Amino acid sequence: MNGISVALLRPLVELMGRLQIDPVEVLASLGIDEATTPETYVAGDVVDQCLEDLAVRRADPAFALTLARASTERPVGMFGHMVWLSGTLRDALTRASKFWAMVSRRSTLSFDEGPGGIATIRQRPISGIPHGRILTEYAFASLALRARAATNGAFTLRAVRFVHAGELVPAYREVFGAPVSFGARVDELELDSAQLELRLAGADPITSAALEIKVAELAAATPSRSPFLDRVRRAAVANLEQATSLTAVARSLGISSRTLRRHLEQEATTLRALVDDVRRERADELLAAGTSIKEIAFALGFSEPSAFSRAYKRWTGRAPNTTAAR
Repeated sequence: MNGISVALLRPLVELMGRLQIDPVEVLASLGIDEATTPETYVAGDVVDQCLEDLAVRRADPAFALTLARASTERPVGMFGHMVWLSGTLRDALTRASKFWAMVSRRSTLSFDEGPGGIATIRQRPISGIPHGRILTEYAFASLALRARAATNGAFTLRAVRFVHAGELVPAYREVFGAPVSFGARVDELELDSAQLELRLAGADPITSAALEIKVAELAAATPSRSPFLDRVRRAAVANLEQATSLTAVARSLGISSRTLRRHLEQEATTLRALVDDVRRERADELLAAGTSIKEIAFALGFSEPSAFSRAYKRWTGRAPNTTAAR
């Protein structure tokens, strides 16, 4: 999936607690629960909408910068620790660009040293997939604030450019300490190449190298399903004997029916398709165990055995048969 890694999202959402935002509610809206693994990726547009909703709710046009400020005390997640335990700013940026896929699979991050003693850090979309305004600003603001803190204030930028439209409120100048523009050709930070030699306070190259190995493993992992669909499937399993309506499943997930419907549309599926898939898998398990057609029908929430038999034939192209299943 082209999206944002749970390895980034979980610690990012947890730090929102410092801003009086309920992390549990936000994680639920993203389809992330205790069973969601770090190498799972959440659809980017789902993440973008969640963050935009939070910004509107807080009436904070610079919500990305607010998040970045809240995360300056310590790096966010394994990726952040790997980057900021590096020896120099050049080492940190090299690692960040090399393993960017660990946090995002909808954009790339490049670090280039050009002519005239100027270096650039650029974020570009993959295959035209848009990357969200808030996460882009958060990534750049976090880098600027973290680099400044790690170099005892020595780090400076020449310019900051964003592709998206925006309003130049004072917070941008305060965070970046450099001219900020919107509507640019590419998202980028510009700095003097001499800045790359700055040593980072608290550098631990040995630990950073060890984390790099783990980050490489996570970046290479490919999830089979989105975390949200896994949660819906688990909710469906728990409610098979009852009416698996949109309202009932949404209630069990702790979200509204409207939010559930929007998530399913973004995942290009429907609740009926997911429930049918869960029922088919469970039906095959029960048939293999020799359970009677009548018992299976009621266990899966069908009003009568004939309704289950018709559904099973629609799913598989054959009638249910306990003997054949075994």
